[in-house]
Amino acid sequence: MIETYRDVNRLNLYVIRQLKFGIEQKRFRELGFKSPKEFLGYRIVANDIKSMAKNAMNIAKNILNLKEMIDNQVLILNEPVDEEVYSQILKFNSFAHQMFEDSLKALFKRDYKLADETISRLDTSTSLENDLINLMSSKKLDPNISSILRLILDSSRRIMEYSRNIAEVTLNRTIEEITLPKQVGK
Repeated sequence: MIETYRDVNRLNLYVIRQLKFGIEQKRFRELGFKSPKEFLGYRIVANDIKSMAKNAMNIAKNILNLKEMIDNQVLILNEPVDEEVYSQILKFNSFAHQMFEDSLKALFKRDYKLADETISRLDTSTSLENDLINLMSSKKLDPNISSILRLILDSSRRIMEYSRNIAEVTLNRTIEEITLPKQVGK
C-alpha cells in the first residue's frame, strides 16, 4: 500500500518534469496541447491524482486498522457492521470512484459536456454524505466503528473534491473551444 503511494508520487514528479521540459522547449503542440497554458492544468491534475492516491491509501489503512483492532481484540464487535450502513458506504465509495473516472475521461477527451455533468453529479455528494451520516447515527453504531467509518467517508469525499478540480480544469481548457467562433482556415 505504501509502495503504491510512492509509485504514484514518483509518477507525479515524472509528469511534472515532463511538463516543465515541454514548456521550456515550447513543445506543447507536439505533446498534444493546444496552448502552453494547458501545462498548468495538467500540473494541477497531477497533484490532484497524487492527493487522491493519499486518500485511497488512508481508506485502506483505516480498514486494515479496524481489522487489526478486531483481530487483536482491542475492539470487540458484539454484532457485525450493519448491512445497510455497509452497503451505503460501498455505494458512496463507488460514486467517488465513478466521478474520478468520469473527470479523467472528460479531461482526456476534452469533453466540456461530460465535465459539466460530472460537476453537477458531484453537487449531490454532500447530501449523500449527510444521509449516510444520519443513517449511521440512527443505527447507534459502536463509537469506535463509527469514527473509523467517518474517516473513510471523509477520504472518499476528498477524492470527489479532487475529481471536481479535474473536471474544472477540463472546463477551463475547453471553454474557448465552446465560446469562440471557429476561425476560418483553421
